[in-house]
Amino acid sequence: MRKCKIFIVEDEPDIIKLYRTVLKKKGYEVEIAMDGKEAVEKYMKFDEKPDLIIMDHRMPVKSGLEAAAEILSINKNARILFASADVSVREKALQMGAVGFLKKPFSLKLFLSEIESILDR
Repeated sequence: MRKCKIFIVEDEPDIIKLYRTVLKKKGYEVEIAMDGKEAVEKYMKFDEKPDLIIMDHRMPVKSGLEAAAEILSINKNARILFASADVSVREKALQMGAVGFLKKPFSLKLFLSEIESILDR
């Protein structure tokens, strides 16, 4: 069975480190982008698209919403879970096609159960 690939798009090094550690312990393959522009560029180059993208909203260069819109225009089936402290973009993210929205800060238990529930769909 192949490992699920999770693509983390986040500009905070400490959060990236936490997500990566937790997800790798759970057996996921992890890819990282530090901003929305890098996320779109990397996404287009993936031979195997990620099973899930965890997207922050407030990032330099290109916001999470802008990056998500571009990724969804490349692949309308991309599964994007927003993880952001900025709840003002929640409705817009979900309307555009995000599969979920976690308001930071959240517990690792909630984080993992949300990921598992999305991957099981």
